Amino acid sequence: MEIPIIEFLKDRLYLGAFDYEPEDDDRYFYFTVDDCLLYNAFHHDFGPFHVGHLYRFAVMLHDCLSHDSVTDKAIVFYSRTDPKSRANAACVLCCYMVLIQSWPPHLALAPICQVNPPFMPFRDAGYSVADFEITIQDTVYGVWRAKEKGLLDLRKFNLEDYELYESVEMGDFNVITPNFIAFASPQSSDADSQLPLPFSMVLDYFKSHDVGMVFRLNSELYNKREFERRGIKHIDMMFEDGTCPPLDIVRKFIGVCDSLIAEGKMIAVHCKAGLGRTGCLIGAHLIYTYGFTAQECIAFMRFMRPGMVVGPQQHWLYMNQNEFREWKMTMSLGARDPELRGYSSLVPRKLAQQEHLSSQPQTPVRHILGDRSFTNTPPPQDTGSQPLPAPTPGQPRKSPNRVISSVQESARNLERVLSQGHSGNDADTTEELSNDENSYPITVGKNITVDTTYTEETDILVVHKTRSTSTSVSNGRRAASTVSVSPARVSPRRSSRRVGSNGSDSGYAGLVSPAKHGGVRKVSTPRVRRIVTDS
Repeated sequence: MEIPIIEFLKDRLYLGAFDYEPEDDDRYFYFTVDDCLLYNAFHHDFGPFHVGHLYRFAVMLHDCLSHDSVTDKAIVFYSRTDPKSRANAACVLCCYMVLIQSWPPHLALAPICQVNPPFMPFRDAGYSVADFEITIQDTVYGVWRAKEKGLLDLRKFNLEDYELYESVEMGDFNVITPNFIAFASPQSSDADSQLPLPFSMVLDYFKSHDVGMVFRLNSELYNKREFERRGIKHIDMMFEDGTCPPLDIVRKFIGVCDSLIAEGKMIAVHCKAGLGRTGCLIGAHLIYTYGFTAQECIAFMRFMRPGMVVGPQQHWLYMNQNEFREWKMTMSLGARDPELRGYSSLVPRKLAQQEHLSSQPQTPVRHILGDRSFTNTPPPQDTGSQPLPAPTPGQPRKSPNRVISSVQESARNLERVLSQGHSGNDADTTEELSNDENSYPITVGKNITVDTTYTEETDILVVHKTRSTSTSVSNGRRAASTVSVSPARVSPRRSSRRVGSNGSDSGYAGLVSPAKHGGVRKVSTPRVRRIVTDS
């Protein structure tokens, strides 16, 4: 079956899928990220791409849009024709339109709806049959809601930190929202002469970023005093690996987190791998606080930390999502609990009022029927807190043996290819930039392979270029602009972009208005510092 080319912006941006390398011509410029942005699967999961992938994709797309040799052509972003590649390509492009171009979700999704063949949904990272699906729509609405609620801002996103700390050797943690960090359990013993490097990285980062509490959901693999010595409080809320938390634990977790967030503190949560049980509690709080649907919540968390929420935990979030949202209206903080380090659990508001009254000094009143009191109603018993009867699937784990390809020089090599232009003579030639065994090609147009070999000498990459746009709606020319995450709309005038080395204020400039018509293994990767300035 032939897969159609999908129009996002008329005569400017398209999405396609080919099982061959399409040839550039006078009208179209083709590029793909299939060989440079790779999803690292735990088992049979294949996506969606995480926020770091999106950031790199945006930089590559803007390089294409702003280059002199492409300003008069439409860009066709394409993937292979297999279902997994098509799904990842469509998802990253739709998320790009929402997060960077500020399109509303329904307009970003409109071009890919009713496409035949349809796009494959995403699955969890567990070692079991996939019985719960996350669609591209779930992912797009998840990242959109996170953006609207102030949980995701690419202007403040630090790509270098993201790629550094997600590795096992550097702590294996990700910032999910401005309030939550999800991480794998540190491991150390009293016999160690010094703390392992991953544990040290976690402690240093948490102390410098004002983490106020660590929740441990798994059995003890380290001494909690390491956190307490640094002024970070620690609470154990343990339950079995691969299972779902009792609702009593969820109420305690949400109550403590609400108090910490009000104090301006960050919260760190971990289980063994920092994926399943961790995702349950953080997800419950996101649904309770911001009104995410279960699918949106799972998709957004996987966008920030791939693999979160596994197996029956997905169904648990789905079945309890309405109750979590109701708690916002029916629950409040109860009395302080010494077991919660002086913080409070969520309790029904009526019970909270009774606890408040009972804490005030007053003369006891003898009931007419005796000493028995009928005023204190016990809290309701949990009815849906038991783990699901389904067998626990194998849980995803990360280890230093998980392989990832290097794309550290993709931007530089893409610029090298673009600078040569796409004339008729160049279209029929193949340039081999390197034959090194550590090379990872990026396909840009037909028969042009860009090598992304990483060397120590190229740790810092500086690209100087001039951005330009050309617009002439009346004579049919397309407008290509650089993009910045800023409130400005696309303009026919020259725009500029600056990507700082720390990823903040990334300098995407110019927003493209949508058309009004319908249409468990990991290894560390080399650190990269990318600086792009205008000349």
